[in-house]
Amino acid sequence: MVMGAVGLDGLLIDGGAEGLSLTTTIDLLSQRTTTEQVDALSSSEGSVSRLRVGLEAGRPFPLANGAALLPSLEVGMRQDSGDGETGFGLEVGAALAWNDPQRGIRGELKGHTLVTHIAEEFREQGLALSFAWDPSPTNRGPSLALGHAMRATASGMDALLNPTVLEGLDDASNSHQFKAEFAYGFPAHNNRLTMTPSLAVALAPTGRSYGMAWSLAPYSQQGRTEPWEIALEGKREESNSATSPVDHSLGLRFSLPF
Repeated sequence: MVMGAVGLDGLLIDGGAEGLSLTTTIDLLSQRTTTEQVDALSSSEGSVSRLRVGLEAGRPFPLANGAALLPSLEVGMRQDSGDGETGFGLEVGAALAWNDPQRGIRGELKGHTLVTHIAEEFREQGLALSFAWDPSPTNRGPSLALGHAMRATASGMDALLNPTVLEGLDDASNSHQFKAEFAYGFPAHNNRLTMTPSLAVALAPTGRSYGMAWSLAPYSQQGRTEPWEIALEGKREESNSATSPVDHSLGLRFSLPF
């Protein structure tokens, strides 16, 4: 077997805070396999190639009090040749994000659709809405994150013949999904640490999950990476299937970025 791949990922145009920015992703893969004749098995040859091109354009529009709107448009193209997936596919996606740093609010609406593919069975659309609220410039105080997705949520080349396999409730990628998480950071140990309890829920047609966590980390300002964090996490997963048992889990996590 002989295989080679090359790729490029970068910013073509940097528009800054108010101009048009354009980014691109290109990769090319080629693979060739040969087998010699062995006993009753005859020799064989096969080759596969793949070309992917992705373009994304976005331009921010400043609003009052430091807020901004960021619309974006992306196009993903893929050409396959080989014994498996073959043909040309084209997908487009669009998004609109609103960011208000002074209030700690961020919202985003994004969608995508597979415009065409030579294989008619590949047809996919998706729409996702997210909202986040984190008013404190530190890791103290309340924070809230909400998300609602309809059908597949992948975009760009990830959706174009490159499906992402997600775990748990995300397996129902063609259904409605709702997720919510609330957390509150309290000062601890003479104001040097932050203790954060949090609650999370995820709902889907196939089941639901509930989570609770208790984390401890050094006090930090917004935008700064916490030097370490330790968390105790518990989770309960329920399936709508009468034959599937309820799953409970408890884990201890420690992170140390470097």
